[in-house]
Amino acid sequence: MPEKSVLTPQNVGISVLGGIAAAAIGAVVVRGGLGGLVFAHLAPLPLLIVALGFGVVHGATAALAATLILSLALHPVIGMGYALLVAGPAWLGAYVASGAPRNGRDFITGNVSSSACLAAAGVLAGVVILWLIVATVSFGSLEEALNPIRARAFLILDGMLRDKELPESANPTELSGVIARSVPAFLAGYGLLIHIANIWLGGSIARASGLLTRQWPDIAMDYRLPRSVAGLFLSGVVLTLFGGTSGAIGLVLVATMGMLLMLQGLAVVHVWVRGSKSSALVLSVLYFMLGFLGWPIVPLAVLGGADTIFNYRDRKPAAAPDQPQKTAESD
Repeated sequence: MPEKSVLTPQNVGISVLGGIAAAAIGAVVVRGGLGGLVFAHLAPLPLLIVALGFGVVHGATAALAATLILSLALHPVIGMGYALLVAGPAWLGAYVASGAPRNGRDFITGNVSSSACLAAAGVLAGVVILWLIVATVSFGSLEEALNPIRARAFLILDGMLRDKELPESANPTELSGVIARSVPAFLAGYGLLIHIANIWLGGSIARASGLLTRQWPDIAMDYRLPRSVAGLFLSGVVLTLFGGTSGAIGLVLVATMGMLLMLQGLAVVHVWVRGSKSSALVLSVLYFMLGFLGWPIVPLAVLGGADTIFNYRDRKPAAAPDQPQKTAESD
């Protein structure tokens, strides 16, 4: 294990405090409202700071402490949801980002950034898919399980139609069904984006504090997914052609694997524009379009999928050896 995982009273105390902080954020999220929405984006952060700054053992202690507090103070179901959707993906992502240490050695030494994101994606996709299967069996059909979501969406859409915020041709019944079927995939995909952002932010905080024991990677070059991710994405696309649970599972795979591939496409763009005078402008415009428009996710995911086969980034230095390359500090 990393040196920071030594079980000293100080480190154990820090891990417990990190768990308390994580549980406090989780409690705010459960209450809902604008504050809950904002804090939902930071829910994994205390666990990641502890895991990346003080060691994965202490990160696990913080995750267990937060889960126990929420289970006892609020409800066991809330604690279980927190463990599966927040604590589990966060800790596993931090564990892989730390090199998957075991018996004094790291089992992951290359492509650490993409492996950490893939680990978090695997947990989230697995949990949501398992819920879809269990809900289908319990309720008899997925449509029955999603009825509360569909009913809520119908009321909102019907109100928007009466207020003329939607075109008259809009059908609230059909639209509410589409929204209900898309919610699990949206939660998986957007939840993955939150986890990935927090892994980077937690690592950055640990690095700035001098607590990060690993060398910070050149993320734009280090982020390389296995080709199986593109295969899972295409499998998800095929499953979406079917209805019911199969289609919902396909949407989850498309959302999670597509998010990973989008990040690989983004890494390709980062490498391509290195050394260019317009790199800052290009990246600023790209990130603005991603944040406010969203549609660049599709071409970036396609580029990322193609990069898993053709390795575009490896060709860049050979094609332009005289162009100055940015250091890993810039990424």
